[in-house]
Amino acid sequence: MPDIALIGQRTLLFEKLFQDVGASYQFLSPNILGSPFLPQYKMVMIPSGFANPDYSQILPGLERMKSNIERFVMNGGVLTVFGPLVPEHDFDWLPLPLKYKCEMSTQSVNPSEGDCSCLICTTNPECDGYLIPGEGFETVIKDDKGRAILVMARHGEGLIVVTTVHEFPAAEYIRWALELARPARI
Repeated sequence: MPDIALIGQRTLLFEKLFQDVGASYQFLSPNILGSPFLPQYKMVMIPSGFANPDYSQILPGLERMKSNIERFVMNGGVLTVFGPLVPEHDFDWLPLPLKYKCEMSTQSVNPSEGDCSCLICTTNPECDGYLIPGEGFETVIKDDKGRAILVMARHGEGLIVVTTVHEFPAAEYIRWALELARPARI
């Protein structure tokens, strides 16, 4: 059973990151989401640009699989989502309300200890926008203007982590998430 499913195209940089932390992984085409033949995963990762048709064809698959995504998190999986890279986006395919506004910037942040803020491996991350969290989400890190750039929500036995940080997640975050997660079907 792979630890991580990355929804989207295979990239050598993600492969290197996953190998460095000793995590098993599988790249999944959005066309096969929901297949009964897929194994269980501890983490599902959705990379930057997922809603922008210039970069990705992932969004229709996510919208189609809304109930599977919710079940994955409810059963103990960790869902990690990066910015959609479109002017505005409602995360209608998530089980909790969240909105996004695109605004490219470099931020100065102070990550806290012991939570998902370890996703960010620099105090000056590049961000592709900000988040407007709805009920159920808590803001973990804010930008210079006080807007959310990293949010999380506990949902059932699992966790949803969403960020606008436009960088690869830190290895420490991958380890943290895999330690928290339980295998679940997507």
